[in-house]
Amino acid sequence: MALSYKLLFVIIAITTSLPQVCPAQCSDARVCSLHGNENGIFRRSGVCAEYLNGYSGHDYDIRYESLKLGGYYWTSREFNINCVLPLNRQRSGNVAIQGIGDVLIAADYLINDHPGDLTFSGDNSLIQGRFEATSLQLGVKLATGSTNVLHLPLRYQSGLGTNDILLGILYAAANPQKYDYDLFQGGFSLQIPLGKVAQDSFSLQRSIDLLGRIDYNYPILQKFGLKAGALVIAHLTKATRSETFIYTTETSPDPISTEVTSTINENTFQCNITAGATYTYQGDISLETGFILPLLKRKYNYDGLKREYTLFVSANYHFN
Repeated sequence: MALSYKLLFVIIAITTSLPQVCPAQCSDARVCSLHGNENGIFRRSGVCAEYLNGYSGHDYDIRYESLKLGGYYWTSREFNINCVLPLNRQRSGNVAIQGIGDVLIAADYLINDHPGDLTFSGDNSLIQGRFEATSLQLGVKLATGSTNVLHLPLRYQSGLGTNDILLGILYAAANPQKYDYDLFQGGFSLQIPLGKVAQDSFSLQRSIDLLGRIDYNYPILQKFGLKAGALVIAHLTKATRSETFIYTTETSPDPISTEVTSTINENTFQCNITAGATYTYQGDISLETGFILPLLKRKYNYDGLKREYTLFVSANYHFN
């Protein structure tokens, strides 16, 4: 029994030193990349809030704001479920649209787990060495956000208009450093939109995307750390848009409907880089702030996913 309590104390001491952001993550532009599994290493349930402020660029001059509220819970040693509810606002000139965004629900199942090494020195015990975890991830992005407020284009709306399937695999490793543990994460996820988003006479079929991500957190002091990461998005298919035109002619006064479909000539790859700082407050509370910049940008902002930059701040509370 004494060993069990010592083991639990050491695990809690290690995990509270590591920052953990809202679980089911999307990029700065709401393209979904399944969350990290640092919780897969340390298995801590909790709640989180994250605020993002992004700018589309001068082409449409849109300010994108999002408050993400999330929670994540380990039902067993191998299984985790989590959910994120975004509250979005888009502003441009005198136009402001706000509302619930697309809800994200995801689950983890650990297929590889190495929870560190337990060593003994007399009556004392200590966990040290590398922690590792590999998880398979399954999620859905639900079309809960509005897509046709004020009949404005999709780039001004709070949602993307489709239910998406998310599949992923992620590896995480934590290694002992002078100040607690660092954390590396890397993995891939696939985002598959189901159906089209329709707006009046306009409809859009978004592309199937493959996302690759890496992140690295390093503790520089007992409570402070630095974080860097990259998210690469590969468009596996071309997005297409269709527009319906209704007209009449002198020989045919009855309305004639014609649908014109075209392929969107978008870059095949996008790349976002992230840099941030972390702070741990009173063990169970962690804070993070930083920015996201695109190295490879989208050409067009037809769906509201283009960004010049995004600033973010997040807070997490672990209750077990």
